[in-house]
Amino acid sequence: MAAESDFLARYRAVSNKLKKRFLRKPNVAEASEQFGQLAKELRQQDCLQYAAFCNLAMARCEQTLFNAPGEALALTEAARLFLTSEKENRALQAPGFDEHLQAALNCYSFATKVYIEMNQPVMAASLCQELGNALKEMNRPGEAIVHYQRAAELQTQTPIEALLSMGEMASCKILTRDYDGALSVFTEMQLLCQEKGLQLPGSSTPVGQLFYLQQPLI
Repeated sequence: MAAESDFLARYRAVSNKLKKRFLRKPNVAEASEQFGQLAKELRQQDCLQYAAFCNLAMARCEQTLFNAPGEALALTEAARLFLTSEKENRALQAPGFDEHLQAALNCYSFATKVYIEMNQPVMAASLCQELGNALKEMNRPGEAIVHYQRAAELQTQTPIEALLSMGEMASCKILTRDYDGALSVFTEMQLLCQEKGLQLPGSSTPVGQLFYLQQPLI
């Protein structure tokens, strides 16, 4: 309780600096730096959800400063902190309503959007893959499918990476017993291999490559 009170007091103190005052412009850059320092201290104290809130505040400051890279990084850090907090709660079998997971999903979504607006689809796709991997690990393959699919859509310029994302998507469909859906994804992968003439280690032809990708999934 003491740690929570200290966090709230310091958080409010920094937030108050952002309030507009007569003939005085708030120092947003300084506030962002202070939110970042507070987040670092809270991470060290294992107060992950509070650290995540500070990173969200930092992201808002960076948005105000029109610093899209800084905003994306802060959002990504907040997402990872919320996700780690959710995993810890699950490991302890603590009751909850997936609020930290939902917060993580929102942060990943906003960070992905920022990277897309910055014309950095590779970074956006990597976040989609990261979230898909986390959901799959948490035994939520049905939810992971959406993010692997989004990653593949963003990887049109990197077909090998797109194939790997599609492979994960097919794997999740198999886990959810959607075998027709998995077959459809494998067919798309085969067509992409034939179109691009791609090969991966362990295969000598595009069709062989598809078979190679299928082996660990079935």
